[in-house]
Amino acid sequence: MAKQLIVLFALVAYASAGMKIGNGGLDLLKFSEGWRADYYIDQIGLKTIGYGHACVWHNNCNDIGKTPLTQQQGVDLLKKDLVEYENCVNNAVSGLNQNQFDACVDFTFNMGCQAFQTSDILKNIKAKNMQAAANSFDKYNVAAGQVIEGLTVRRANDKKLFLKK
Repeated sequence: MAKQLIVLFALVAYASAGMKIGNGGLDLLKFSEGWRADYYIDQIGLKTIGYGHACVWHNNCNDIGKTPLTQQQGVDLLKKDLVEYENCVNNAVSGLNQNQFDACVDFTFNMGCQAFQTSDILKNIKAKNMQAAANSFDKYNVAAGQVIEGLTVRRANDKKLFLKK
């Protein structure tokens, strides 16, 4: 009986953990963010390292240790960071396939949880209009009132992944 309860609790914990980003999403995110083994200042002025690890959101990077990072350290750091964004998407919506989930996590990692929660992407997903949700990615390519080429490419890649069967 005790073994059965342990297995049951493990299954419940696994199921409630929600989806995790898959290889397609991880590859897209790594491509979009780019790799930097040492600290740099990103487009909006934040001290960053690895695959888009913004120090301001993560203990000011005091726990990273010596640099340069290896790519494996960067991947490990990215996966740790992604838990917050996976949880954001999981808490906002269910029933997505892996590619749809991955595209939403990439968007959320880049734009923030609040941006995803208030996006037309999520509104259309909840309305079960997946084509409109995919098309909505195109709207989110502006920073500081300017269309950013890198965001235009990233949103096109998000849309492509979202629609991939």
